[in-house]
Amino acid sequence: MRIIGEKINIRDLRFNDLDAYFEYGKDPNVGPFAGWKPFPSKDIASRVLNGQIVSKETYAIALKDKDILIGTISLYNTGIRKYNKAKSLGFSLNSAYWNQGIMTEAVKLMIAYAFEKTDCEILEVGHHTDNYRCKRVAEKCGFNYDGTLCSYKKLYDGRLIDACFYSMTKEEYERKKKYE
Repeated sequence: MRIIGEKINIRDLRFNDLDAYFEYGKDPNVGPFAGWKPFPSKDIASRVLNGQIVSKETYAIALKDKDILIGTISLYNTGIRKYNKAKSLGFSLNSAYWNQGIMTEAVKLMIAYAFEKTDCEILEVGHHTDNYRCKRVAEKCGFNYDGTLCSYKKLYDGRLIDACFYSMTKEEYERKKKYE
C-alpha cells in the first residue's frame, strides 16, 4: 500500500524501518499511551515489527520528503463490534512529531482508504481515557463519541484502564466529503 499525503506517506512497513521503529518505540511518552510497553531492546522491537509486517494490518507513517518512518497506523477488524464490515484504527507517532498535524493527516488518509478502497461500513477509534492527544485527533477527523467502556483492559503494567470509543459510518464520511 502507498497513500500519498501533503506531509507524509502511508506505506507498507519494511524490515529496514527497524532503527526508526525502535527509536520511537522505546520512548516512554509513546507506547504507554497506546497501551504497550516501550521497547527495552532492538531485538524486541524487531520481533514486534516482524509480526506487524506479517499481519499486513499495520502501516508506516513516513515523512514524505525523506521516507523515514515516524509512526505507525493500523486498520484491522474490530473486536468490539460484531459486524464484519466494521474496522478499527490504531496509531502511534514519534513524540518529536507531535502537535504538527501529522497524525490528523494520517488518520484522514486512512479514513478515506477504509471507506473508498475496502468494504468497511463503520470505522472506530478508541483511546485510554488519559490519552488526550488521541481524543483530539478523533474529534478533528470527524468521529462521533460513542461512549466509555469501564475496565476495558489490563495493561502491561497491571493497571486496569477505561477506554473511550468513537465511530464514523461510511454514510457520514460521504456526506462530510461532499461539503469539503
